[in-house]
Amino acid sequence: MTSMNSDPLHASSGTRRPSALHRSRGIRVAIAAVATLGVLGSACGNDSGGNANGGKETGTEGSSLVNADDCPVKALYDATSPVEITVWHAWLGKARKNLEDLATKFNESQDKVIVHVESQGSGYEEMHKKYTDAMATPESLPDFILSQDTNTQFMIDSDTVIPAAACVKADPESEATYADFNPAVVAAYTVEDVMWPATFHVSQPVLYINRNHFKAAGLDPDNPPKTLAEVRAAAEAIMAAKDKGVPELQGVSNPMVLRLDSAWMENWVTGAGANMVNNDNGRSGLATESEMMDPKVKESFEWLKKMADDKLLNAVPFTNQFGQLFAMALGQSSILIETSTAITTVDAAIEGTLTNEDVGAENLGIDLSTVKVDTLDVGVGGGPGFTGEGLGQVGGAAGYLVDRGKPESIAAAWAFTKFLNEAPQQVAFTLEGSYLPIRKAARKDAALEKEFTSTRRGKWLAIAADAIDNLDAEHPGPVVGPYNEFRDIYRKALESVTTQGSSADQVLTDSNTKFNEALAAYKKDLGG
Repeated sequence: MTSMNSDPLHASSGTRRPSALHRSRGIRVAIAAVATLGVLGSACGNDSGGNANGGKETGTEGSSLVNADDCPVKALYDATSPVEITVWHAWLGKARKNLEDLATKFNESQDKVIVHVESQGSGYEEMHKKYTDAMATPESLPDFILSQDTNTQFMIDSDTVIPAAACVKADPESEATYADFNPAVVAAYTVEDVMWPATFHVSQPVLYINRNHFKAAGLDPDNPPKTLAEVRAAAEAIMAAKDKGVPELQGVSNPMVLRLDSAWMENWVTGAGANMVNNDNGRSGLATESEMMDPKVKESFEWLKKMADDKLLNAVPFTNQFGQLFAMALGQSSILIETSTAITTVDAAIEGTLTNEDVGAENLGIDLSTVKVDTLDVGVGGGPGFTGEGLGQVGGAAGYLVDRGKPESIAAAWAFTKFLNEAPQQVAFTLEGSYLPIRKAARKDAALEKEFTSTRRGKWLAIAADAIDNLDAEHPGPVVGPYNEFRDIYRKALESVTTQGSSADQVLTDSNTKFNEALAAYKKDLGG
């Protein structure tokens, strides 16, 4: 990487970019790849008081840790020809097309910047590997990257991105936009008082149910389960009705189906107010010790294990990208926790307009347009937790401004970012890609309000949007350097207790040891 001393972009200030402790960033290029939440697959700004991060200043303006000189927002003014920039993403289907359409719209709206959108494979994991490989030759990096929410600490420590807080400071006109962002999203991407991503595309877990199955079991489909205890009670009722011979339920194998992603567990634990790592969940300093022996983590594992042991849960390995969706579509299961970004896809499947391209599944060996699920009556509720629905943390993707040593490219990427943050584009991301509105101006948009109250997909998206609005800005979830290793460890742990009959206590103890080793290795990579 280019050293800060030789970087003309930063030579004027004579300071390093902020990392709360100004620690060394000799991170290895070979740090492990990030894992995707799934092919169907978050965020800062500042509320007017700058108090979304547990009473701390979020760094969108006024923070002593950011320097306006680090973000050359005015460099575009001096360009004598259009500046071409590259945007990397790992989106598929409708979200990918939406991003490409917005880039075209931006290119046609002005003559200073030309945006090239490039897909980097079939998921965040593949894109992350390409990014880490490119770090050895910074000129091969993109100018802007939409990286998974789990990559926050890695992107900071990579020393390849400029904190958006510096750009806001350099461009005061942008302050109003960031002040309009959801404070929980602000907090999610503020680390040690500094906001890093410049734009956000967020999602939430939601509960999908088969309404016909609920009716057949005597359950109220208009009042889906809100807690994990209620999920179990509903699953028991469905199995009891099946055992009594209710015809509509004879195809049910396991009432609940779940792809084994630790993201669901993380939401349950965060929603309960527990931490996963030390140093304020990694918010006030680098996370160096696991707190995954918390009782709420054990409770999560034991709940899943008992659901599986009692034949109430079909536990789908994380490597199986579509198993949980097919189980619901075929009526083999009645309850699913899945990302809100699947909403527009599920709606298209019911409408009969879904194609392989829509979900990036061209090689499935079937034509999804011939799969008829128009009789499937789906309901959606907030993601269940220990005490209620919609409790957890921000998920999705965040957009980072990459420093390749070209001021005009940074300024061009900032211009594109400002375009993406405008309310009409935020609305488009919601309606086409299922990413949730995180600006008040977008949430109040007339077209979006109409969609949220009058259409099936709109009503579903409104449920997920309400969850984002209700997240706790003072407990935004963990920031972890080896987040990818963390998820790999705990996905395997979940599979062990649900499909192999392993003891939750032993699995958690072993997993906690592995996670601590990963945290120690990450700290060592940073020179600590």
